[in-house]
Amino acid sequence: MFLNYLKFKPAYLLVFTILIASCSDDDALLGVDSPIAVSFDTDSKMVEVEETTTYDVVVSTIKPSASPIVVNLEVTSGPDSSLYSMTPSVTIAAGETSGFSTLSFSHALLDFGDEKKLVLDISSDQLDTDAGVVLNEERKSTEISFVKKCTLNDVSVDITTDEYPEETYFEVLDITTDPMGVLVYQSDTFVGLLETTVETKLCLDTGSYAIIVYDLYGDGITDGGFTVSVNGTEAVESTSVTGPNAVGFFDIE
Repeated sequence: MFLNYLKFKPAYLLVFTILIASCSDDDALLGVDSPIAVSFDTDSKMVEVEETTTYDVVVSTIKPSASPIVVNLEVTSGPDSSLYSMTPSVTIAAGETSGFSTLSFSHALLDFGDEKKLVLDISSDQLDTDAGVVLNEERKSTEISFVKKCTLNDVSVDITTDEYPEETYFEVLDITTDPMGVLVYQSDTFVGLLETTVETKLCLDTGSYAIIVYDLYGDGITDGGFTVSVNGTEAVESTSVTGPNAVGFFDIE
């Protein structure tokens, strides 16, 4: 048996040597020829916007490059460009695996509760393919949703319209110190939103308020009306509008 072992030992050594050489060749190929795939770090993100809120749009690779990688971004869909700003490219520095472009928001132009969506794509036709940079198709786009965050009290006004929504609008007045009221919000008329319930989100401080819902024609809102809730609790129960206007009152403590 000992002689048989000696007889086959060189064959085992030969196979082992070939396997080692094969692995070394594969490693060399991976180091030289494997592509550098770029992608977004996340498919989607929700951002609640305060006055100084920003969000870093991150693009990353699995392995670093010996030279900087510039990745251009495209807006494929989104709100008006006045509501946000960002540099439309990301640079991944040499030796690093990620880079970012900072997205900022126009807080003063956003409305509470009005969610916006921004969809970004990586521009594949501008990648440096000569340097081995390719697009990771599994995460080539990202969707960023953003909404103005209420840091006071979350007020919801629900208006149910009739077949003439263009006749309907409402106002909210602060009557805390002035019984005549100080206007804090005035809606547009609900053109095109017939026979449906429309929610408007407001962000209000503590105090006493009045809501006035108007019908411009003066005959009321047929089978319609309004409610108000504050921080999820009903503050004005369902109220009909039977003439040119109807009024409701609520307090925020």
